[in-house]
Amino acid sequence: MANLSRRSMLKSGGLAALGSLGTFSLPALAQAIQASSSPFKRPRLKITDVRTAQVNVHGPQTHVRIYTDAGLIGQGESTDAAVGSAALIRSFRRGLVGQDPLNVEALWERIRTFGVFAGAQGGQYTTALTGVEIALWDLAGKALGLPVYQLLGGKFRDKVRIYCDSGRDDVLTPESEKKIDWIKSQGFTAMKVDLDDAGDPNRFDRVNWTANNAEIDRMVKWVDHVKSMIPASMDFACDMHGRYDAPTGKKVAKVLEPFRLLWLEEPVPPEDIDALVDIRHSTTTPICVGENIYMRW
Repeated sequence: MANLSRRSMLKSGGLAALGSLGTFSLPALAQAIQASSSPFKRPRLKITDVRTAQVNVHGPQTHVRIYTDAGLIGQGESTDAAVGSAALIRSFRRGLVGQDPLNVEALWERIRTFGVFAGAQGGQYTTALTGVEIALWDLAGKALGLPVYQLLGGKFRDKVRIYCDSGRDDVLTPESEKKIDWIKSQGFTAMKVDLDDAGDPNRFDRVNWTANNAEIDRMVKWVDHVKSMIPASMDFACDMHGRYDAPTGKKVAKVLEPFRLLWLEEPVPPEDIDALVDIRHSTTTPICVGENIYMRW
């Protein structure tokens, strides 16, 4: 039997651990690196403060900074944040100060369970928690000297396709046509427009979730006009923002089939899974949902 020194044993065990990083948490990753006789030593950090700033750019955004005793600062952002997000994040402070910021998932779960009876499964609470989580990962990357994507499993591709959301230009105006021309000039290969319009004069009332035929005709006219302005190679998606019911969703998805949309987004409220399944089974138009579904369970 070969004799192993303590250093050799640690090195062997550490390298073996590095070979199975796919199952490691972030603290375990740092420990494995240290055990492999690397000159790198896991930094010992403590969170000292959590601060927020409210910025209004395309709606309210809450920015988060998490400070440590080593001088490192993590930066996070909560987009689509309501005005109360900053106060929520400040309330998270008691669960963060004094903790090791490298324990990202443990801290995330700790804060989430604080708010189980305060809406922590979605909405504003989760949006606020997202900003904190981003700041923690930012801190981890800085502390370990690695880009965050390496901590999350490494690079998968060199580039990611993006699309341009044209916003609420859902009427035929010179301004909306100029925006579409600008989108084309920027080299985007896909774009999205909104179909819902609370100000549609054909609408019976603002709280009626069922679109009448005149409203649907407006949507079709708008889609047809946009398609005529973009090259055949450009993909095209539409968003209904969950503002309609299942019968309307079925009608719109069906009538838009000839346009071969990239997707039709949230024709009904995203929580209505049964209606989404029903619509999907009734059409060849791809149905998209997800930005208002917050957790993986």
